[in-house]
Amino acid sequence: MTQPEHAVRASTTKGNDRVGTILVAAKDILVTQGFANLSYRNIAKGAGIAVGNVNYYYPSKDDLMVDLAHYIFDQWDTRFRKRVPAKLKDDREIFRFSVEFMISENKRDRTVNLLMEMWAMANHSPSVSKMLGAFYEKMRTWISEMIGRVRPQLSKDSRDLRAALITAQIEGLMILIGPKRVRYSELAGLERAAVFQIERLAFSD
Repeated sequence: MTQPEHAVRASTTKGNDRVGTILVAAKDILVTQGFANLSYRNIAKGAGIAVGNVNYYYPSKDDLMVDLAHYIFDQWDTRFRKRVPAKLKDDREIFRFSVEFMISENKRDRTVNLLMEMWAMANHSPSVSKMLGAFYEKMRTWISEMIGRVRPQLSKDSRDLRAALITAQIEGLMILIGPKRVRYSELAGLERAAVFQIERLAFSD
């Protein structure tokens, strides 16, 4: 993988550590308290640093939100990689596992709370809108690269469009299978069918 976007912001080890501390504190506030409490003052308090330090590394709230989106996705990617069974060697099998993993993640309370609030706030906050865009750009790129490993003959444009559709399908499932949702009998087997259709979309001619 390439170096995380947020790691590029500071050129020294101390700077990288400070940026990491800021992003950890920001994510914790976001998950536990929501966007309404994601202020520089609260981030500084959570990180155990002065407010001026947060301003130094993030003079723009937009930059903070984009880096935070990248950080959240990178943490998710790390968790995914630890879960991939060692027996899976075939790229198509790994793709299927990744889709199943993404669907299962969207049934977790913390994941759903974060994404739902991000979607809602993006309609009112340019900074959150940029965060949302950065997060899903990372997700689409991740999926497109997996498709490319199985179907290298596909053009990048084709892979990217398929990745966008797959992202929409996976996130859209959250409406029906997320936590605290009513379990309708006619939706039995929905997740299995979704994985099957996503694979078809990813690799069909």
